[in-house]
Amino acid sequence: MASVRPRIAVISDTAPPTSGGGVGVAHYNLVRALRQRGCEAQLFVFFERGGASVADSLLRTAVHRFGPAARLQKVMLLLNKWLFALLAPGKTAWNTVDIFASWPGMRKLNKALARFDPDHIVVPDHGAPALWLRASRRAQITLVAHHNPMRLATMDLDTYSELDARWAVSLEQRSLPKISKVISPSHHMQDWFKKTYTFGGPQTVIPNIVIAEDLAQVPVVDLRPRLGLPADALLVCVPSAQTVVKGSRMLPGVLAGLASQVRRPLGVFLPGELDPEMQKSLPGLPENVRLYAPGRLTWEEYIAFLKSCSLGLFLSLRDNYSMALVEAACCGVPMLAFDAGGNADIIESGVNGLLIDAASPEQMVQTALGLFKAPGQLKSLQQRTRTDAQYRFDSQRVVQQYLDFLGIEE
Repeated sequence: MASVRPRIAVISDTAPPTSGGGVGVAHYNLVRALRQRGCEAQLFVFFERGGASVADSLLRTAVHRFGPAARLQKVMLLLNKWLFALLAPGKTAWNTVDIFASWPGMRKLNKALARFDPDHIVVPDHGAPALWLRASRRAQITLVAHHNPMRLATMDLDTYSELDARWAVSLEQRSLPKISKVISPSHHMQDWFKKTYTFGGPQTVIPNIVIAEDLAQVPVVDLRPRLGLPADALLVCVPSAQTVVKGSRMLPGVLAGLASQVRRPLGVFLPGELDPEMQKSLPGLPENVRLYAPGRLTWEEYIAFLKSCSLGLFLSLRDNYSMALVEAACCGVPMLAFDAGGNADIIESGVNGLLIDAASPEQMVQTALGLFKAPGQLKSLQQRTRTDAQYRFDSQRVVQQYLDFLGIEE
């Protein structure tokens, strides 16, 4: 008699194509990789409204989207803004409200989950959906520790509310008795989980999944012609630099440093939306340096432009496990990054980029200039980046790690 394959439910806050957030993309890709292996896996989303179409034929009937009503979400955000204006004026607070805002979607999701009746449930930490999760007692629930509010609140940035983070951690701790196992996408996140929460179950580190076939199908779009640059001009991508923790305060200094020392034609690709204050802070650039800041892009547009870049500069001060770094590696674009957060789980110096010890914009600029002056070294690094990614970020290799840790035999 043939054995019955276990049913695997993967829960996420959002999912493509309606959102490109790191958790959503990682969990969406996990379901795709599991289904490519023949597993009976479905994706349940708790922070979206409506049923967006999914282009991937493997997931056409396997994505279930739920979320709060727009009016309720707006009321929650206004109450949160008012409360923390009193308790933590001038500080950003979103962790606690995200937990309460996850309840309406999880309430609806629980009904769909009961119909699927999974044997295994994989749930993210952000928004603490496990707090509201209702599952059968036989289901094994595994938490993926992507977020951890304390890792940002304890940074010396005078930006994030530590009170908000502590409230969120207290609520997340209440959900842990339901959890059997914990996966962290990087050793950095595992360290933070261990020192933040009380949990006695098995833990491991497994990277987030990137589907290389998706990246390969996106054709290159060279930015040089639209910037008026020659075909051999250097083109640098600076992804995810729109917030303080992602390096927004360093960005003007890095651009100014490059502009003052580079004499040859240079393009800088700055994806993502820039707020008016950031736009004002950007330095004036000489004629040989051209900036391309197109605002919000689709994932396909971003990857198409990224593929034409010579090099990337990642300014994040404490990232968990950056999908931007993994995508760049898979596209053969080596990245310079600070040796902070989860970057060392992705970047191996001299193989697929370079790690910089100090979070210094000056050191970032000097390291980039060194590669600009050594085109042979840069080309060799690009080739090694692509070769390394084919093995290290292979989705089927990573999904096997998931199956092994969950105890699922094929």
